[in-house]
Amino acid sequence: MQLLLDELSSFSWDTKAVLTLLALSVFCTENWRHTQFEPSDKLLREIASLRGKPRTTMTKAFMDLSNLIKKTLEFTKCIVEFGSYSEDFEEMSANSYYIIVSVLGCSVLFRGMISESNEYKLLHRNIEMISSGCTDIVELMTALFSLTIYQCSKRTTVKVEELKNKSVMLLISDLNLLKDDLATLTSIYDASTFKSENYEIMWVPIVEAHDEAMQKQFLDMRSRMQWYTCTSMVSKTAAQFIRDKWQFRQQTKVVVLDEKGNVVNTDAMTMIRLWGWKAYPFAESKGQDLWKTHGINWLELVENKTIHPYIEQCFEMKELLFLYDSAEDSKTVREIEEHLEKINCYSVSYIAIRISTKREQFLTRLEDCIFSRMQANSDKQGGFAIVARGSRVVVNARLVDFATVLSQHQKWIKRVSQTQAFETIFQEHYDQVIVKPRCHRFYIPNMVGKVPECIKCTVCSRDMKTAITFECCHGGHC
Repeated sequence: MQLLLDELSSFSWDTKAVLTLLALSVFCTENWRHTQFEPSDKLLREIASLRGKPRTTMTKAFMDLSNLIKKTLEFTKCIVEFGSYSEDFEEMSANSYYIIVSVLGCSVLFRGMISESNEYKLLHRNIEMISSGCTDIVELMTALFSLTIYQCSKRTTVKVEELKNKSVMLLISDLNLLKDDLATLTSIYDASTFKSENYEIMWVPIVEAHDEAMQKQFLDMRSRMQWYTCTSMVSKTAAQFIRDKWQFRQQTKVVVLDEKGNVVNTDAMTMIRLWGWKAYPFAESKGQDLWKTHGINWLELVENKTIHPYIEQCFEMKELLFLYDSAEDSKTVREIEEHLEKINCYSVSYIAIRISTKREQFLTRLEDCIFSRMQANSDKQGGFAIVARGSRVVVNARLVDFATVLSQHQKWIKRVSQTQAFETIFQEHYDQVIVKPRCHRFYIPNMVGKVPECIKCTVCSRDMKTAITFECCHGGHC
């Protein structure tokens, strides 16, 4: 501060304020310009790279700083105008001094913001360089995390070199890892082939905020694991790289890396939930091979004993099944259950399963199945209903359509006989009374990860158009 005042000692106080503000303007303009280049601006991009300045977005902090500089400019204009007709030296010097202090404060804040962006840029460039030409998994792990990692079963810190020559499954999630996912991964980890084939799992916890409560939750989750994890929650810069590179959006993902650090699968969690150990070695091509297996059935994959304890026996016995639920439309659910009670009078043998407490697990598995194969229809918001004989799906309907057909059971149920099964008559009446929409749509929520480039319509088998919809529930439940 004193050095600056000595440098400007020959100028009047209002001129000192103006010159200081001008210097800040030049400094910010030059540095901000070099952080706002477009990707197509190759020259400026290279200049920014040489100067160590990444492309920066206008965050709230930058907006606040910009507003502070504008207020300082307005105050400076008032001081200059005041100085043109006032001879109050003491007041002029005091106000100009405050302006100079404010300008220096703005300069420090701006420099700090640029430096923080530089930290991310340097790490980002370092990881990008390593990942693009990586020859050793240890290089990538060190760049992403640190020289040491934590071995959960031994409860000790070890060197990252323990992962050398191993394929690593990066389990990327927040601190709310599902119990079913943890159990499935533990069963895979305990398989003898997993270790003999030099595979390891490493948990990568990513959270928005780091505080004492988060740290406690992190340690609790870590204590339930057997594999490796970071010594602490992932740094903000590494987390941002993972979000950018592997499209992490708080949904649990498993990124599979080979021993050279090359990505084998950007999201193996889908196939792991559906297939478990059968998905080994968890490459994308393995998922395609599994779907080619003779007799594969999507309902068997979605509805397993974790959803209902006796469902596998129902499949084997080829029972008539009604699967249904809705978190929003409890009235229609009650109507369905009333209609099912009336059907009991007709000696129809069936098993009705309301997916209530396991609804989210069911929908998660269904979404995984949709993403993996695009064979099922799901209306996550309005409820769903499935009529099946064993694991063979006969009707996959909206909840309200299912209720409509059941409500008209007196019109068609007497046609059920030994030669005409219940599900056959149900489907015939369903096709008659339910008007299918001209445009067929289904909803793929953000949690399923990347959206496939092409999806076949389940009605006409043509390629479906792709559209993006932004949804807001105004603070309510979506």
